[in-house]
Amino acid sequence: MGLTTEIKLGIFVMITSFAFGFLVITFGEIPLFKPKTKSYTVYFNDVGGLSVGAEVRVAGIRAGKVTEINLEKNRVKVKFSVEERFKLYKDASAQIGTLGLMGDRYLAIKPGNPELGELKEGESIISSEEAADTDKLIRELTKTAESFREVAQNLSMLLEENRRNLKKALSNLRELTLVLGEIAKENRESLRSLITQMVYLTENLNRTLPSAIASMERLTDELGDIVAENRSDLRSLISNMRDLSEDLKKELPLMVANLNKLSSQLEEIVSENRQDLRKTLSNLSDITEKLRRSSQRLDNILSTIESGKGTVGKLITDDELYESVTKGAKLFGEAGEVITKTRIYVGFGGEGYSQGDAKGYMSLRIQPEKTTYYLLELVGDSRGRVYTEQIIGGDEIVKKEFKPELTLQIAKNFFIGENSYLTIRAGLKESTGGVGFDLIPHKRVRIYSDLWDTGRKDRPRERDLNPNLQIGIQLRLVGPLYTRFGGDDMLNDKLRGAFLGAGLNFSEDYLKYLLGGLGGLPLP
Repeated sequence: MGLTTEIKLGIFVMITSFAFGFLVITFGEIPLFKPKTKSYTVYFNDVGGLSVGAEVRVAGIRAGKVTEINLEKNRVKVKFSVEERFKLYKDASAQIGTLGLMGDRYLAIKPGNPELGELKEGESIISSEEAADTDKLIRELTKTAESFREVAQNLSMLLEENRRNLKKALSNLRELTLVLGEIAKENRESLRSLITQMVYLTENLNRTLPSAIASMERLTDELGDIVAENRSDLRSLISNMRDLSEDLKKELPLMVANLNKLSSQLEEIVSENRQDLRKTLSNLSDITEKLRRSSQRLDNILSTIESGKGTVGKLITDDELYESVTKGAKLFGEAGEVITKTRIYVGFGGEGYSQGDAKGYMSLRIQPEKTTYYLLELVGDSRGRVYTEQIIGGDEIVKKEFKPELTLQIAKNFFIGENSYLTIRAGLKESTGGVGFDLIPHKRVRIYSDLWDTGRKDRPRERDLNPNLQIGIQLRLVGPLYTRFGGDDMLNDKLRGAFLGAGLNFSEDYLKYLLGGLGGLPLP
């Protein structure tokens, strides 16, 4: 007889229940519903019995468990986890607490100040406080109790040894009390009057003494502050007074004698030179009068100038002259600013072509601002101007005419990045009209192209030729040294070729440096 569906279902439920109970007993909680946690570490000198699996409480709330405890470099490293909903901050602190007087240990966490930022997962809590050692506390209490017991025994022995003396002292105190009572009876009125006066005096002191004490304290503080602030000055003053008194004691008699002597000598001089002194005073009076007249004349001149009279007055008071001078100064200032910002570059180079020809050039680039510059080049090309001559008999002779060629272009820079930009050039290119484009993706790399010579003046006898298109790459190697290569005459099949060149391009600063270094060389 087979098992029914109900029996099979019951067996399955029992097996599932046993498995679920085993997971709960083994792991303490259901893994599927376990919240996400974050791990941190903290170091203690002594954990006082803290164990793996102990509770972790954040601000008193159960938040996680201790997952690992290890001894690392004479310190105990405690690794613990807390639920993600609890946030710890950079100034968080940890201490070991006890559940009850003799209860289990747990890790107490103070989350810290949110304004200092959150503590990242895996980081360590810096501030930690060890747990109170109960065994040590009990030992200290036992020692204290033992000390109290010894004190009690010593007091008992002291009382036994001095019992007679104590009885005698008590008897004397009794007799003294009786005598004082009789004295009080005999002087009751006097004591009452004395007590009344004491009460009155006390009341007066209660009213006046606090303000007097406050005034004295304030005066004491002020004197203390004055002495503290000027302690070095007071010491120096006392020392100087002591030295001065010693010097006066020695020098004062001699000084008085010298003054008496000087007074007598001055009296003799005045009596001997009385006429000269009178003459000197008269001369000073004349000089003062002349200075007064000169000052009056100067005032007259200045008033004339201020009124606009005379040549100088007109120059000073003329508004048009002032505006002209101001405009001139402003123009000079603007010109000086342009000259200061202008950068100059000087270059030399040469190129060799696959057909066997060569080209040399010298360039001058003037850049008054970052977005604009002017290019001037003097070019010598071995290809020259090619033409043919017809000789009697039907022969043709190919000749070349060599002339220096001039490049004069204006260029505009359009920045497309921090150190990259596109340049458009236009003007004369080797004595003919032309345009050029430069792409600078990096400060050491320049990709360029030039289109010129639409009428092909270099080959006047050849027809149906397209303009000369040159495309190349220029790489800056070291300092001012660069190399360039690319294709030449790309639009004409029979003239197309490659070229390779090199050159030097000096900036204004580099030229100043070179010229400054050459200035110290001996010249022939």
